[in-house]
Amino acid sequence: MTAQPVTVGRSQPGGRKSGWWQPKPPFTVDTLFDLPEGDLRYEVLDGQLVVTPTPTPAHNLAADRIGRILLPHLPRQVDAVTAMAVRMPSGDGPVPDLVITTGDMTVLKRGLPVETVHTVVEVVSPSSTTVDRVTKAGLYAQAGIPCYWRVELRSWKDHFGPLPAIVVQLFLDGERSEHLFAAGETHDIPLVIGPGAEMITIKLDPADLVGPRR
Repeated sequence: MTAQPVTVGRSQPGGRKSGWWQPKPPFTVDTLFDLPEGDLRYEVLDGQLVVTPTPTPAHNLAADRIGRILLPHLPRQVDAVTAMAVRMPSGDGPVPDLVITTGDMTVLKRGLPVETVHTVVEVVSPSSTTVDRVTKAGLYAQAGIPCYWRVELRSWKDHFGPLPAIVVQLFLDGERSEHLFAAGETHDIPLVIGPGAEMITIKLDPADLVGPRR
């Protein structure tokens, strides 16, 4: 999903005054939990409060299928969670499409501590290309999140082959590596699931993320 700087508001608490209340900078992940409830999804990226457009059906389908595919492979103490803010060391609060986490959802109230997040998944939309490929890739690497799955539904400058494609960026022992897995064959795709970069591989053909179920 992508992001554009926005202003948001809500009625004054208790309805004592007319008009709108607007949050003021500096914006941090905690800002997200002070906003009014609604259909829009907000994030804090590079200190800016941004809003993500409503996702397309294809975007939601791919994100949902990834979660359903991954969950049976995860240990009981690990979960796949959608649309959850991550508490970054910088104060930012990205909201990935999916996270693989060992965080305890029964006690966490204001996002996931970054040390409990082991893989993040983003499905790229037409409006989110720069954010997902550049901004978030940098934020996740700087925060020490060891695995980033970027799901591409459309061709881009580095790939004109079969789609969808999953680009996996690994940040392990100070080294960065990138791996591309295109639709049309079953791949062993790395997935970090726990502290110390505990890793498993998932057998997956990216073609299974779109179209009728096979």
